[in-house]
Amino acid sequence: MNCCKKYFIMLLLPLLALTGCKKDGDRVTLEHIANNELVASASELVLTNATAGSNVFSLSWSKDSLRISNSGKYGLATTALSNTLQFDTVNTFTHPKESVETGVQKLFTGTSLNMLVLSMGMVPEETKTIYIRLKTLVGANLEPLYTPTVALKVTPFNLVSFLYMPGDLSGGWNSYTTKLCSPTSDGKYEGYVNAAQWNNFKLSEQSNGSGVVYGSLPNELYKLDPSAAQWNIWFDEGGYFLVKANTNDLSWSKTKINSFHISGDFNDWSTSATPMSYDAVNKVWTATANFQAGQWGNSFQIIANGDWVIVYGDEDGDGKIGAGEKVYPPTGTHTVTMNLSNPEKYTITIQ
Repeated sequence: MNCCKKYFIMLLLPLLALTGCKKDGDRVTLEHIANNELVASASELVLTNATAGSNVFSLSWSKDSLRISNSGKYGLATTALSNTLQFDTVNTFTHPKESVETGVQKLFTGTSLNMLVLSMGMVPEETKTIYIRLKTLVGANLEPLYTPTVALKVTPFNLVSFLYMPGDLSGGWNSYTTKLCSPTSDGKYEGYVNAAQWNNFKLSEQSNGSGVVYGSLPNELYKLDPSAAQWNIWFDEGGYFLVKANTNDLSWSKTKINSFHISGDFNDWSTSATPMSYDAVNKVWTATANFQAGQWGNSFQIIANGDWVIVYGDEDGDGKIGAGEKVYPPTGTHTVTMNLSNPEKYTITIQ
């Protein structure tokens, strides 16, 4: 533990000298005592998916006090004092991330600390030091007070997390080849699967069956159950599905995909003129079209089930699908291939 040195600051300021009062010497004074010690529970951390949901780091400090003479008469609240935690990758705090605090402790799970440091520009699997201090404000017209800086050397992990699907979809209960993905490790996962009716599966947080494993409630198929009394999860119909799971509210859902179509300027944005076919062996959707500019340009989107609810594109041309985006193809006849088999990165390619 790398604790900070204590500091003691006493600020005694005359705020107001009243004139015309009935009593001579009627005066308001503000006294703020800051005797804080910002204490960090660790000085170095390597964050991992395995500890994402556990408390891995804490900050604590003393409770400040604010004493005001005649506060009842003059209406200056003792709650005027405020504390803010500041985080930065440089110890000069030129562009700090801030968190206003009302208590005397801040707890971080592996996920929350990981999200914080990634938002500060850190790179997964690379170790870097962040700096932390507590800023105390007594009033808008006074300079803030700061604790000495705490340094934390931290190695973030890739924010993406998975739920693996052992069972019929993966080829056995000891196989974990099929999975759902959560891009931000927020407990919300999705992925596409081609399933037969009565295919059974479970959802595992780890690719070896360790950690939490979810089945379904005995009488509620779409409610997840992490207990030992769980049943298998199964598909009550066959088809190609978008599967979503939410470990926050213990639920899962499936949306049957009956079709994908290319809709764009070249076919006046028809939802049925250019269907895509599914290759179950290679797990891709394909269609060939002659892309010519229309009234508004030359772009297209890929839509599911013809209802504009699930819409995909790739506006920056890096091959990675974005929901609601467009694709800008070269003019001429080309084959479009969409691969949804990897939930971490859906892709569109044009040849």
